Amino acid sequence: MQIRPARIGALLIVLGALVVLVLDVSTALQTPLHLRRTISEYGLGAQQWVFSIGVVLLAFGSALTLASALRHRLTRPTSAASICLTLWTVGLVAVVAVPKQDWSNDASLSVGGTIHRLGAAVAFVSIPVAVFLFSRPWIRDAVWAARARITLGLSLLSVVTLLPIVYALVAGATGPRPWYRVVTLGYVERVLVVAEVIALISLALWVWAAERRSVHAVDSQEIKASQRV
Repeated sequence: MQIRPARIGALLIVLGALVVLVLDVSTALQTPLHLRRTISEYGLGAQQWVFSIGVVLLAFGSALTLASALRHRLTRPTSAASICLTLWTVGLVAVVAVPKQDWSNDASLSVGGTIHRLGAAVAFVSIPVAVFLFSRPWIRDAVWAARARITLGLSLLSVVTLLPIVYALVAGATGPRPWYRVVTLGYVERVLVVAEVIALISLALWVWAAERRSVHAVDSQEIKASQRV
């Protein structure tokens, strides 16, 4: 049986997103104010294991999607798209491996807190750039133009959802309020994550389609070869 990494990757990405979504919705139904907090707050509580499973599934699925994209020559190993998708995956792993800092116990930012914050920032910035750079060369392709344009549009939407955080950083640097109090970070982060994961799913489904196309082409060649014998 032939292993199909793109199919597994797409399914893992969807499953990981659903795990985090169900966790967030169930928590919000019990405590609506929890939505004001960042998603990574789950890494500090009793539900840490659920959050970690969801994020690890996203990371593993993304890695398999990239591997299949390289295999089917939809991008190159040294391309900016590949590098950004790798950074997204590494950032997700860092978010799980090093939990968010518990400010109730620590008054100053620790090394672990810095690593977690850096991993989250790298992940959030890398994935819309990765999806955009992946899609851009294919928008006029005879086979993949439609998928490329849809995925490109979703990447641009995820870039737009980054703007409130950019505004908060600028306002925090130039005004008296800390940047994380300029906007309600939990709300903004959730909108951003939803937009980015939808763009990632679109990319994963595209790579899965390329994988199916390649498998069908191989099967057709094998059938033709057997008919000649």
